[in-house]
Amino acid sequence: MKKLFLFIILSVMFFLSCSRDNNTPNPELPAPPPLERKILTGTFIQLFGKDNWSEAQWDELLTEIKDVGMNTLIVQYTAFKNPYNNITWFNSANTFTATKSKNTLQQLLASASRKGIEVHIGLHFDDTYWDHQTDVAWLQTQANYCIVIAEEIQAQFGTNSAFKGWYIPHEPEPNAYNTDEKVRLFREHFVDRISNRLHQLNNKPVSIAAFWNSSLSTPQQLQHFMAELSKSNLQIIMLQDGVGAQHVTLERLASYYEAAQRGLFEENKNYKGVFWSDLETFASPNGKYPYQPASFDRVKQQLLTARSIPKVSKIVSFHYFDDMSTKSPHKAQADALREAYKKFIK
Repeated sequence: MKKLFLFIILSVMFFLSCSRDNNTPNPELPAPPPLERKILTGTFIQLFGKDNWSEAQWDELLTEIKDVGMNTLIVQYTAFKNPYNNITWFNSANTFTATKSKNTLQQLLASASRKGIEVHIGLHFDDTYWDHQTDVAWLQTQANYCIVIAEEIQAQFGTNSAFKGWYIPHEPEPNAYNTDEKVRLFREHFVDRISNRLHQLNNKPVSIAAFWNSSLSTPQQLQHFMAELSKSNLQIIMLQDGVGAQHVTLERLASYYEAAQRGLFEENKNYKGVFWSDLETFASPNGKYPYQPASFDRVKQQLLTARSIPKVSKIVSFHYFDDMSTKSPHKAQADALREAYKKFIK
């Protein structure tokens, strides 16, 4: 009987060990801040035009974002391709971008380490994604490119104290991924191909930012889409609030947030990650680029709406440099938004 009992115990232990990928650690989830601190605690950053920034210039910007209560920086992409840009912003040996700006990411991370800023690093993005969102072969190729970038980043910066997470820069939405099968293709052939490899490299969380357009998708459609998307190997799912891009009015914003929350935590009861708001601080007077900083009154309403959603654990902006910084190309409007915001959070 003892031998039989021992055999059963060993068999169970063997089964459990085989059912677990020992090379894939459980990613560390970021701790949600207390509800009373639901202000803008992070922002996206684009590296365009910052190729030759010194650490002193990065120090200046990161000091500024800390002064307004931000502790997180999301680098939208570290490699990018469109008809006007074909660039990687660190010392990369990849063959799919033409230009290499070797020190940009290195300088940013060095400054972030000194300033105590957490950095989530975005991967490669090819702007023809918008024409290939459901093209499996294209998605697989681009997933491979993202993995190449991630492997190089891990080799060069894996021990950097500021490096806290990964970001997949491809933005999914329910109008393009309008069936369960299309979401499954995106999930299995793209997101999970990338995130499974990232979790072999380290145990940092992987994030993505979804969006929607209220003229194309109902709250119910967004809910189901978020439920299906969250079956991916993701630890952070952000939702772009769409106000700056004129994808939704302030009056309808809460209904979409609530729908997304239901999709993540009620319709899909197995999602163990967190829900962040990606708040758009820009305005689009003509409904398209070029953008300009929004008014504080509008941003305040967006912030209060995001704060009202119980499962939203962090609010990040898109994005501080253009819309609120002293270095903004729209300085007068950015100064006005920043100073009004600082008074509000005090």
